[in-house]
Amino acid sequence: MTGTLTISGWGQPHDALAHLAPTAKHIDFARHQSAHAALLDIAAHNPTPDLVIGWSLGGQLAVRAIAAGILKPKKLVLIAAPFQFVKRPELPIGMPRDLFDKFRDNYARNPLQTLTKAWELIHKDDTNEQIVRAHLEKHDKQALLTKDWLRWLDLLEEFSCENLYLADFPPTILIHGDGDLVVYPEQSVYFAKAIPHAKHIILPGCGHAPHWHAAQLVKQVIHE
Repeated sequence: MTGTLTISGWGQPHDALAHLAPTAKHIDFARHQSAHAALLDIAAHNPTPDLVIGWSLGGQLAVRAIAAGILKPKKLVLIAAPFQFVKRPELPIGMPRDLFDKFRDNYARNPLQTLTKAWELIHKDDTNEQIVRAHLEKHDKQALLTKDWLRWLDLLEEFSCENLYLADFPPTILIHGDGDLVVYPEQSVYFAKAIPHAKHIILPGCGHAPHWHAAQLVKQVIHE
């Protein structure tokens, strides 16, 4: 697949989506210290790619880059992407504030243990749990902890697409698992309302990793 960018999720290797698009450029956003720098880096690799695939936080970053006009893909795939991650008084979707604060505090005290629990939520109750877990366990959590994920957790807390203009977005596919315990499935519903003609696919029995839960199906949907 040529002219493709992939952007992975929080606490994940930057090439976690390589099996979907082996020849794509996989963006390492977590090496940056600010969202603005990360967005500029994403666009610098190819400001007008044929396709952008974003998983979780990577999907949110793709949306923000496109809304800012610095990334202009022909097509977009959002996999389990948060419209906003933490609930707000004006938009009560996402993780409850007290739960987020507890997770953040735990991560600040014991990053390895907390990242391990976060990975467990990715595959918890997934009907293809063994497959998802096997993909996760290929990666070295200690190596990933060299990145400043706490900073990116704080940035994720601030992100919301509520005030972004999404009406002129490229053709978009939204893929979400109905059992996602990290980014609740209702998040994709808000994207579907905001992005005209977006194709919305909900996978039954799937958690936070649709691309591992049903890799062939997701690849087929993207190619079609």
